[in-house]
Amino acid sequence: MPRKTLRHVLLALMCCASPLAVAAAPSGELRVAIGIDPDTLDPLTNALPIGNAISLLVYNGLYKLGATNNIEPDLATGYSYSADGMVLTVTMVTGRHFANGDPLNAEAVAASFNRLLDPTTGSIYAGLYASLGTAVAVAEDTVEFRLKEANGHALMLLANTAAVIVNVGAAKEMGAEYGRHPVGSGPYMVEDYVGGERISLVPSPSYDGPAPATLERITFIAAPEDGSRMALLETGDVDIAERVPPEAIPTIQALDDAEVRLLPSMFSISMELVLRGPLTDARVRQALNISVDREGITTGVLGGLATPSVGMVGPGTQDDLRRTFDPLPYDPERAKALLAEAGYGPGQLALTMTCPTGRYIKDVQACQALQGLWQAIGINVNANIVDRGTWSGVINTVPDERKDNMGMVGRATAGIDYTLYRLFYTGVGANRTGFSNARVDELLRLGRTTSDPARQKEIYGEVQEIVWTEQPFVFLWYQKQAIGVGDDVKGLEVRPDETMILGTVTVER
Repeated sequence: MPRKTLRHVLLALMCCASPLAVAAAPSGELRVAIGIDPDTLDPLTNALPIGNAISLLVYNGLYKLGATNNIEPDLATGYSYSADGMVLTVTMVTGRHFANGDPLNAEAVAASFNRLLDPTTGSIYAGLYASLGTAVAVAEDTVEFRLKEANGHALMLLANTAAVIVNVGAAKEMGAEYGRHPVGSGPYMVEDYVGGERISLVPSPSYDGPAPATLERITFIAAPEDGSRMALLETGDVDIAERVPPEAIPTIQALDDAEVRLLPSMFSISMELVLRGPLTDARVRQALNISVDREGITTGVLGGLATPSVGMVGPGTQDDLRRTFDPLPYDPERAKALLAEAGYGPGQLALTMTCPTGRYIKDVQACQALQGLWQAIGINVNANIVDRGTWSGVINTVPDERKDNMGMVGRATAGIDYTLYRLFYTGVGANRTGFSNARVDELLRLGRTTSDPARQKEIYGEVQEIVWTEQPFVFLWYQKQAIGVGDDVKGLEVRPDETMILGTVTVER
C-alpha cells in the first residue's frame, strides 16, 4: 500500500477509535463517614489524613506518594542535582491549568513553594522545608530549588501533600476562605464545606490532566462518635466508614454488603510532653512512661487494634532506617520511687493532658485509662478531653504558650528524615514539645547530606536511640487501620499513613 494511502487509512482508524479512548463520564456518589473533619484544606496547615486525601483530589504536586508511600511523579517529568548538590532542578508538564483558568507552570510552582516558606503564611511545615531554600522558575517547564543545605531527601518532601501546588493569587485574594474553597488543579473541586458536618467534592470542569474524576460527587460526613459512623455504614447511608472500633468489627463483618478491611498503619500514638516545669526532669518523664500498662490498654481498651510502641517511629515509615528497642516495662512501683526521687510525694504533682474526641481509635477511653494509671502512682492528672478544633488548636500552639502539660498525638509521615526532623529538630514547626538536643540537631543535618545507606542507618539510628532514651514523649502504641467498606466500592487504596487514595474509586450500585 502506498505510504500516503496508508497514512490516510491510519488517520481514519484513529478517528473512528477516538470515542473509545475518551474517559468515561463521572458516575455515582461516594459517601465517607469520617471521625474528624479538617479545619482547613490549605495544605500549609492541614495535618489530617482526611485532609491529605482531599488534597490528592483537589491539588497536584510535582510528586506524590503512592499506596505504599512510594514516590511517584505527578506533574514532574524529571529531576537532576547540580554537581555540588545545592540546586535541585525539576522539569514538569506544560499546558495545565488551575480550576479558575490560571496557568499551572513553573512560575506557579515556585510561587506556591515560596508561600510555604513565607513566615507570614504561618505554615506548620516551614521549618521542615527550609533546607530547600528558594524556588525559581527558569523556564515554563523548569523550576530550580536553590537549597540552603544539601538534602538527599528532597523528593520525599516534594511528594508529601504539604508541597502540593497552591494557586497563590487566589489564596491572597480569598484570604481565610481559601482554606474552605481552595483553587487547585486536580480532578475535583470543593462544592460545599460545612465545618463539623460535611465536605462535598464535585468534578472540576476545568481539569485538563490525564486522570479525570470518576465520580459525580464525593461527600465526607463528619461523625465523631464511633456508633454514629457504624450506624451510617450499617444502614447504607455511607459507603466507607473510617476507624471501625473493635467492638463493632463482628457486626460489620456480618453485613451482607460491607466488610472491615484491616490494613497496615504507621500511626505512632504518643502523649507528647511539653518540656517545661516538672517535665524537664528525666525521672518524671520515665515515671510517666513505665507506669503505662500498654499491653492492658491495647488489649482491653483498643481491642487488639494496636501494638505497644518499641520506638517513636512507626512501622512503614521507612523500615530500612527504622530502629526498635526493648519494650518499656510496666513498673508502677519503680515509677513511684522515681517521683519521690524527683521530690514529688503522692498528690504533689498535678498535670493536665489534652485528648481529642474521634481522632484516634478509642481515644477518649484510652485517655481515661491513662489518667487512672497515673493517678494510681500519685499524680493528679486532669484529662482535658475536647473536640477536634480545640484539640488541634492546643497541640499546634508553641510550647511557651501551652497551658497544658501534654497532648495525645498520632504521627504518621513517610520518610525517616521527614518524621524525625519535623518533630525533634530545634525550633521547627511540628516540634511542639520544645525538645532541643545539640547532638540530634547535628545528626539530622548530617543525615540530609548523606547518601550512603549504611551511614544513614547509623545516623538515624542514633537519633532514634537518643529520643527513646530521653523520652520527650510517653510512647504508647502503633494504631492499626480498621476501615468499613461497602461492597459497591471498587478501587480503594489506603496508604500506611491512613490517607485514602480515592482518585480511581468507582461506586457500582
